[in-house]
Amino acid sequence: MIAAASTVIDAPVDAVWSLLDDFAGWHTWLPTMATTTMADGLDQAPVGSVRILHREDGSTFRELLVAKDGARHTLSYSFAGEHPFPVRRYVATVRLEPVTTDNTTYVHWSGDFDCDADKEQAAAETFCRIYQSFFRALSTATAG
Repeated sequence: MIAAASTVIDAPVDAVWSLLDDFAGWHTWLPTMATTTMADGLDQAPVGSVRILHREDGSTFRELLVAKDGARHTLSYSFAGEHPFPVRRYVATVRLEPVTTDNTTYVHWSGDFDCDADKEQAAAETFCRIYQSFFRALSTATAG
């Protein structure tokens, strides 16, 4: 099953990418995340790194950086261990494209996941709501 959402953010692609490219620093622009710890102790996050996201409510979960292409402004990540969603497998991909007519950024976020059939629709709706919240956070973080 795939959940997907897209938007245009009123900021240049490099400004949006600088936030996404810092896999260890998403907590600086995501309001529900308090901190991020890299499982390997590195400050940077090369492909294969696992980050531990610490939510404001005290819960944590781990994500693995599966792929990143700075030239194409894309990255993919998956859950690495226990997580708060009713899915067995999940790989998210975010892709940015410059909108050259007005120097804004097209953002497409998707999640490819597997879960029980009776949970597919609810999981897809949940992931789409999360992507929408990410869009709002990116818009706020890149404003003015």
